[in-house]
Amino acid sequence: MKSCAHERDGYTFGDNKMKTQTVLLTLIALFAVGCTSAQDANQTVEQIVLFDVHGMYGGQNLWIAADGKAVCCFVGEGESSLQETRYEFMVSADNLASLLELIKKHNFFSMRMKERYGIPDEASSNIFIKSDVETHAVMKWGNDTHRDFDAIYQFLLQIAESGKKGKQTHRGPFDWDWKPDGFPENKTIWDMTRPR
Repeated sequence: MKSCAHERDGYTFGDNKMKTQTVLLTLIALFAVGCTSAQDANQTVEQIVLFDVHGMYGGQNLWIAADGKAVCCFVGEGESSLQETRYEFMVSADNLASLLELIKKHNFFSMRMKERYGIPDEASSNIFIKSDVETHAVMKWGNDTHRDFDAIYQFLLQIAESGKKGKQTHRGPFDWDWKPDGFPENKTIWDMTRPR
């Protein structure tokens, strides 16, 4: 699948430049500090994904790699279909540190939702996080409230909004299946949170 990253601009995921290496090492150190178990202390967050698009009204998606490189996708109504605009950007070191702190504080990897089916036109949000130890995804319906999920979700929305200051890479009809290279297929994440 074609990536929107441009190698000449230093935006491809997995770039090993000194600056991104420094951010990655900082992330590893921050995630290790304050963990509550031996297993958690060895975890390194590698990928964070937010799916937050309603099939009728739009929304936003966000992908963040371990080195802080990110892509956000904003989706809105067009004349005949949903339209999207994608941006590539770097998440600041401060925002990365705050995000990792929220993931730890709100125990994302042990977070569970009461399963149910949605009501007509109800929106849902999915958060997926992969570490070097485990992978976890959580979906919350829009009419539900969950203090721990909502804290991480609201911060991810802020990060996505900041991405509008980055480099616009695509504008056109919304592609439900598009993702940056190196991330799981979108269907894989959705299947992880589908009510059984």
